[in-house]
Amino acid sequence: MNPLKKFWLGIRLYGKALSFTREHNLWKYYILPALLNVIIFVSVGVICYFFVGNTIEWLEGIFKLDNPINWWQTALSYFVKILVSVTAFLIYFKSYKYLMLILLSPALSIVAAKVQGILHPEHPNEDFHFPQFLHDLKRGLTINLTNLAIELSITIPLILIGLFLSFLSPFTTILIILVESYFLGFGMIDLRNEFMKLDVKESRAVVKRNLPFAIGVGISMYFMIWIPSLGILFAPIWACVSAGLGIYELEEN
Repeated sequence: MNPLKKFWLGIRLYGKALSFTREHNLWKYYILPALLNVIIFVSVGVICYFFVGNTIEWLEGIFKLDNPINWWQTALSYFVKILVSVTAFLIYFKSYKYLMLILLSPALSIVAAKVQGILHPEHPNEDFHFPQFLHDLKRGLTINLTNLAIELSITIPLILIGLFLSFLSPFTTILIILVESYFLGFGMIDLRNEFMKLDVKESRAVVKRNLPFAIGVGISMYFMIWIPSLGILFAPIWACVSAGLGIYELEEN
């Protein structure tokens, strides 16, 4: 399958994920991940809200902007507010994204295991074992923290280029979204790889081999998250199911 078809597969499988959920009555597996995701989303949002307010007050106090008396102080005050707000949004989204991938992984692993158990009846679900749970949690933490470091090493230079070379900002913005989408898709595909007992190196090889598909899954999830209520509740779960169905189609057929 060519790269463009792999990318499109990652997008269109969200519809199939919904049909698969209805067909196999998987709704009960949605409850825990949905509730946890709402808690993570709101908690990070509240922290960032206070971060913005306190940081603006602190900077205004340093630069004596709390009571601007001329035009340049007023302009600088607006600039500080915009800069802090944009920075807070970037921190918010990255913090939420990786906290979601790390903290939600045990709950999403249940969904991924159920999907793969249906697709691979020769690999039945194993009973819960706490040592295995700790191993999987450590594995997910290692992968996601490594991915965060790689993502930051790519996106921070792109952000700086966009700030200092404004005519390039539309292109750097697109690249940043594609990079973030890739790592979102990576996290969803790895849940399937975890079920198949692939180690970290093998999991990365699977994702790299299907890079356009990972971007397709991730970019759909990226934009779905911002749909009020629906996205926060179901975007990670649908992405998890879509990733599992897609890798099965790409790797097994």
